[in-house]
Amino acid sequence: MIRDLQRWKQISTGVAVVGVVSIFLALLFSGQFLPGAIGEAFGWLAGLMTTPFFMETGLFIIGFCVVILLNHWRQVREGDEFVYLEEVKNAPANLPDQARWAIYKEKPLEAAEISAKDQLEGALAIADYDAALQILTEMPDEERAGDEVVALRIQLAKATGLTELAARLQASRGRAS
Repeated sequence: MIRDLQRWKQISTGVAVVGVVSIFLALLFSGQFLPGAIGEAFGWLAGLMTTPFFMETGLFIIGFCVVILLNHWRQVREGDEFVYLEEVKNAPANLPDQARWAIYKEKPLEAAEISAKDQLEGALAIADYDAALQILTEMPDEERAGDEVVALRIQLAKATGLTELAARLQASRGRAS
């Protein structure tokens, strides 16, 4: 349906351009029948426009101006064509091509540094327990002992079936309060 509408717009635009040129030429040729100097000027212009070399050159110039004006109008309507392309560097080999890049019309925000706690929370949210364990081992001891991180550690222990560890962490958390 949308493609048919686009096709219809293209056809109607082409017909409109041909129609405008035809009307222009018809007015030019009918103007030569006006009385006096105006009729003679129109006759001279019609003769000049239909001279083989001048006709092609004139139609080329008119067509070129129409193309430039239509392109300018489209560019004003759609905006600048400048885009930002972001590529995934060091992507795995099995990553599809369409997932390796993204196109933005607006400048994307600079990448923010994600804290280890947020990374741990994200890994637990998507059930990537190996990554969560890796994040925990790289985390400093003082951060690992924080209340929010201990709650995430309890959640990880329960998710991986280590209920005894979860109970010990829960008990140590209760004593710290």
